[in-house]
Amino acid sequence: MTDPFAFDYPSPLAGYEGLEPLPVELNEDGKSMKNPQNGTLSKAYEEFPDPLAKDRRGGFDVHIYHFQNNPDQVAYARALYERVRREFPELRIYRFYEGPLGPHPIAMFEVNLFTPAQFGAFIPWLIINRGPLSALVHPNTDEEEEERNHTQRATWLGDRIPLDLRVFKLMKQAAKKNNQGGKTALHVSPRDVTATTVPSYVLEYAPMVWLHSEEAYMPSDIGEQLAHTTPMVDWKPIEKAPSATTLNNLDQLNNLGNTSVYLTSKEGIDAEPQPSWFGGIKPDQDGRTQGAISSAIILCDHGDGALDAFYFYFYAEHNMIRFSNGVPQAIWYSQHASGQAFTYGATEKRGKRPIAYSGKGTHANYAISGKHDHTIPGFNLPDGLIVDQTDSGTLWDPMLSAYVYSYDVSEEIFQAYDSGYPVNWLNFNGQWGDDALPGGPELFGQKKYAAGPNGPKFKKLVRDKVCPSSPCVVLPFRIWENRTLEEHEHRTASS
Repeated sequence: MTDPFAFDYPSPLAGYEGLEPLPVELNEDGKSMKNPQNGTLSKAYEEFPDPLAKDRRGGFDVHIYHFQNNPDQVAYARALYERVRREFPELRIYRFYEGPLGPHPIAMFEVNLFTPAQFGAFIPWLIINRGPLSALVHPNTDEEEEERNHTQRATWLGDRIPLDLRVFKLMKQAAKKNNQGGKTALHVSPRDVTATTVPSYVLEYAPMVWLHSEEAYMPSDIGEQLAHTTPMVDWKPIEKAPSATTLNNLDQLNNLGNTSVYLTSKEGIDAEPQPSWFGGIKPDQDGRTQGAISSAIILCDHGDGALDAFYFYFYAEHNMIRFSNGVPQAIWYSQHASGQAFTYGATEKRGKRPIAYSGKGTHANYAISGKHDHTIPGFNLPDGLIVDQTDSGTLWDPMLSAYVYSYDVSEEIFQAYDSGYPVNWLNFNGQWGDDALPGGPELFGQKKYAAGPNGPKFKKLVRDKVCPSSPCVVLPFRIWENRTLEEHEHRTASS
């Protein structure tokens, strides 16, 4: 039971002080009171009152539960889920979860309500049509109030289902630790990706990445970067930025500079010596970045069995595999501002899993090891002015340390496969890194330290072809062994 004394309550009469006493007369029915009329309806008819969320979260979430081991409830829940999607297609309705998720101890599906009109239409309808199922209606306000929103402010339709409130306590502990300058632990006990409802083939064919044997900048925790950076515009800190940026509030910076915001390292990109956090976390013998969530998988379902799975490492460079009915067709390797596409059969593999080679220091992705000139994007010549180097150094398995999301094509909304996965960082419009230093060192006209890139939402998640732009050539084989002419001649002479 919620402790009513654990919270503060503002006076309901705030803003209504000093008014004339209310009339004591009754209406003609002899029961109801006559109220003073001012000719104006409450603003609550038009928009949710503060502090209810008015952003993409929606003012209210509705969780409709069923016991997954009760076949009668499962059947009714599936039928109700279909009815809701057909009768209320304008609402945001998430996937049908078949088991516990986050604080929710049994299976459920979720509906978001954005306006008083939606609330007024859907809740009365649900009261009549929920059948044997229970539903939780809770508001969305500040993230610090998540536990209160799920308890003291929550309303239940039907029998109450005890929630696992531990999730909210861990979130508070993580936020407190972050505010005190400690190591960020923003991924609050998320489930391993294999325990989520992500399609099994997305994991079965997930790429593995060879990092260069001399790589100095290993994969890093997504949230940890925020603990070491300051949001800036034109190299100046943003005055009204949150006191501590997190993966849950990073999108608030969109209103404080939008795409001009740079997550700027506190030490400076040209710091000497470089701070230890620049080095990231070296994958262990299993390919896991221990204690760090270092990648994100985003699924874009096009219907009719077509699905694009993006494997981000973690904010810009990526692979994308196009599936048809669970079968991999082609794979995209991002390389700086361009990249290459191959048929799935053309790629090097470990078992079924394609291999990507990560450029030393740049982290561009290639299908073969060796040298790769990127002066001319997409050509992948073995020699040139600006060369990436790759080899089989340290094997990284991004799937072992990942958040997983789906991306709604029509609504342009990200949805986590587990409530422990933060979502709002994916809506951040700014840049992951420092702005380019004015007058900084250059090589052949290119800056040594380029401006930080933007995030996954800008990598054309919705695309017709496997390439993000045209023309799109999907290579059916790895074209050449990536050696210089001299290396080919030496190999021929010694063979």
